[in-house]
Amino acid sequence: MINFFRKTRKQLFSENRFTKYLFYAIGEIILVVIGILIALQINNWNNRRVEKEEEKKSYRNIKRQIEDDRKELTDVKAFNNYFSDTYKHANEIIRAKDYTKSDSLALIAMGLSQYSDFNSSGNIYETLVNSGNLELLKNDEITSLIQQLETTYIFANKLETVHWEIIINELSPTLKGVINFDAFKAVKPEKLFEVEMQNFIVESIYLTSAKDSVYSRAIREIDTIVSLIDTELGTAND
Repeated sequence: MINFFRKTRKQLFSENRFTKYLFYAIGEIILVVIGILIALQINNWNNRRVEKEEEKKSYRNIKRQIEDDRKELTDVKAFNNYFSDTYKHANEIIRAKDYTKSDSLALIAMGLSQYSDFNSSGNIYETLVNSGNLELLKNDEITSLIQQLETTYIFANKLETVHWEIIINELSPTLKGVINFDAFKAVKPEKLFEVEMQNFIVESIYLTSAKDSVYSRAIREIDTIVSLIDTELGTAND
């Protein structure tokens, strides 16, 4: 094709048909420019296609991670609520001064060292930033909600840390010499009804209630993000 253009151009020029040669040269330039523009357009289209595939891949990875987190949160929330209900029952026993249930109260007190502990699958937003994949995500609402979700995770972990510190600093001294952990019986049952024990149980009730609220918030935030990602993936597939 190039040889054909050169041959035609040379023939026109040698025959001294300058005007036709000029028009021909201009036409040839236009064809070259059009070819370049088409090549650039194809290249841009390929780049956008690759970016869209990478975006979809990132969305799928995020969805997989937060769905794993949702399952973990659901289990942790159920664990937390079980003990919260148990603590409320213990408080009712103490309020009623029902000494016939001292052994039941002792078993509950032994379980006070248990607490919910949520571990997320990883810091999604920080990973996106460090990998450079954050720029691939075009939906700013999703990236903003991911940041918000990780803030909620941090808050949940802080509450869990507070709970653990209370167990170490308050429960251990309170139960020392009160319960025989080998026999699962109260050695000094009257101590289980004192204000120190009741205060610890009430603290645990408030803490488990606060943690339940944060776990529930995190689950709602995950559901919102998953819904937005599904919309993005559906749009991308279209």
